[in-house]
Amino acid sequence: MPRGRDFLVSIDVGTNTLKGVVVSVDSSNQIALEAYGSVKAVGIDKGEVKDAVAMKHSIQKLIEDLTGQVGKKEIEADFRISFTNGDYSVFSESIEEVISEDRPTLVRQEILDAMMTRIRKEKLQTGNTNVHKNYVRKFILDDEKVVFNPVDMVAKKLNVEMVFVSTEGKSAEVFKRLFEELFGTEDFTVSPSLISGADAVLTDTEKQHGVVCVVLGHGFSEMVIYKENLPVHIDRIPLGIRHIVRDIALVLGTSQDEAERLLVTYGHASMHPPAEESVVEYFGLDERTRKRVTVKKLSTIIYARVKELLNKIRKEVQLFLLNNPEHSEEGIPGGVVFTGGGAKLRGLCDSGVESLKMPVRVGTYETSFNPRIENGHDVVNDPIFGPCLGNLIEHDELEGEYSEAMGMEKRRRGFGSFIKSLFFGGAEDEL
Repeated sequence: MPRGRDFLVSIDVGTNTLKGVVVSVDSSNQIALEAYGSVKAVGIDKGEVKDAVAMKHSIQKLIEDLTGQVGKKEIEADFRISFTNGDYSVFSESIEEVISEDRPTLVRQEILDAMMTRIRKEKLQTGNTNVHKNYVRKFILDDEKVVFNPVDMVAKKLNVEMVFVSTEGKSAEVFKRLFEELFGTEDFTVSPSLISGADAVLTDTEKQHGVVCVVLGHGFSEMVIYKENLPVHIDRIPLGIRHIVRDIALVLGTSQDEAERLLVTYGHASMHPPAEESVVEYFGLDERTRKRVTVKKLSTIIYARVKELLNKIRKEVQLFLLNNPEHSEEGIPGGVVFTGGGAKLRGLCDSGVESLKMPVRVGTYETSFNPRIENGHDVVNDPIFGPCLGNLIEHDELEGEYSEAMGMEKRRRGFGSFIKSLFFGGAEDEL
């Protein structure tokens, strides 16, 4: 175990799978992967917690796996969490701060910090809305001068145009309370999986000029459109991998598990897959009768549902450009970037280019320009771990850019103590 390093534990709660990573950061900001794993998420359905006890057991199983890989429980760690519930939205707001009633005054860093802190607190207390991310679009001095950083400039009044990513309802609060109970503290970060995944797999150039990031999940999919380095549109698409699995099971007369095996092992999202006349065997519903299907027929079943998903993405992009004519001329030059477990589906990019008529690629941490992670080849090249790794990236809200190293904040908790609280519910006596 390396010494003199800080540790971060990141957990992503998906609609079907829990993913986790442990990384260490040394004094020179060199990052190394210490552990990673995934387990099936039990007790959650379509992004909502239905059985908190079962959910805790799933988290416990994941943490046990990570702890076993680290090989040492008594380390201090900073915890980062992301979750998927499909109810994210994005909205903009202009907020005014009067600095001086008399004459122009120097805008000091302390004034700006106090203003941003107040805005965040007010948003966190807004009715049924849970604000998870906030970004600065621009500052306006005295209703005239537009700047990106007002510090050391003079003004009587300061306006800030901000973009917020939020959720409505109780789902976010359920997740937060669940992890507060597990951690025994409120001092940890919670982020939307959609935004964390986009942070991990997109480049700044794509975000600046326009790009769509689609997290192809199990229960449903989500998409976020970026322009000028800001998320400007979010939508939930009620189609995911489970719909493809269900189609295969129904058409071929087999179980969900066997249908998923066929999808993962032989499936292509194409009408013309490689070796299309090849025949594969599978078991019927009785788990004894052997059946056969060609790769072409299997892929045709898959393609039909993928085509429906692509059509929904295309229509949503067209609607966004229609409602935002200021972006219509440039369009979305970055195209569509798929991430999440469903992005592993073979043939997805080719079918995407054909249907969407724009660039399409699979996004992983490795395809962006984020800090290098030593010993992390398997994780950084796997789209399912995108949100986990995106949780670790510190966002500079004022600059609108990302730091070049993982941020370490004073939220650390003993890894071993966390395991004890999972088993015995003893979070309180750890404080």
